[in-house]
Amino acid sequence: MRTRSVPAVACAGHSVVLALVLAAAFGACHQGGGERKADARTIAPGPLSLSSLLRIEPIPPSEKIRRTAVLNTLADRFGYRSYLEIGQGRKEDNFNWIICRRKVGVDPNRKVRAAFALTSDEFFSRNRESFDLIFVDGLHLADQVERDILNALRFLNREGTVVVHDCNPTTEDMQIVPWQGQHAWTGDVWKAWVRLRATRPDLKMSVVDVDSGCGIIRRGHQATIDMPVDWTYGSFARNRVTWLNLVDVAQFLRDLGPSP
Repeated sequence: MRTRSVPAVACAGHSVVLALVLAAAFGACHQGGGERKADARTIAPGPLSLSSLLRIEPIPPSEKIRRTAVLNTLADRFGYRSYLEIGQGRKEDNFNWIICRRKVGVDPNRKVRAAFALTSDEFFSRNRESFDLIFVDGLHLADQVERDILNALRFLNREGTVVVHDCNPTTEDMQIVPWQGQHAWTGDVWKAWVRLRATRPDLKMSVVDVDSGCGIIRRGHQATIDMPVDWTYGSFARNRVTWLNLVDVAQFLRDLGPSP
């Protein structure tokens, strides 16, 4: 979330990127968006965890797939050319490995050197640019996440996709807010997701069951769920699959349809 200009990032192709990935080493946990975040799973970086799944056979097990691979799969399948990351954190954790010509990072933490050192609200209030692919991974509090998603949809190109990280906490401790020092913390992102599943029939929403849950939002149609009365983690755990529209990697790839 910085106020300085952002250079276009040219993509040299997947083979070059894979070579860079093989040579790189970086951690899976990051901090960004003004709030401490810790990934629920530690996934070792490597070509299988970062690359478009359309270019890998066989598909690796879900525990080896990171959010980066989900994002690159979408960019690859739909030919996306512009990417916005809300809550960038350290560039080497995800941002640097996204294959798009134009990439913009937003994070109020100046240490991570994002293009815009602003909160997401500040960024969206000033922004005039639209994007093909928007990754929401900032402040992990439900109200803020919902606001980030709605703002992202305002600046999403017609055939674009919003991806929301940390939608699927697997323990109650992981989703307690505010953050209390947990190593694995998703915040209550899931509550923002469930609200939109209940109120937005004009969206197509599903959560890929990898890397603490990667929520996929595209314009389209969905059968809305009933708005929950009980917002406890126990209720979420009992209704997880329906509330999230939780899908495995194979279903995620089928939903993308055949490549053109």
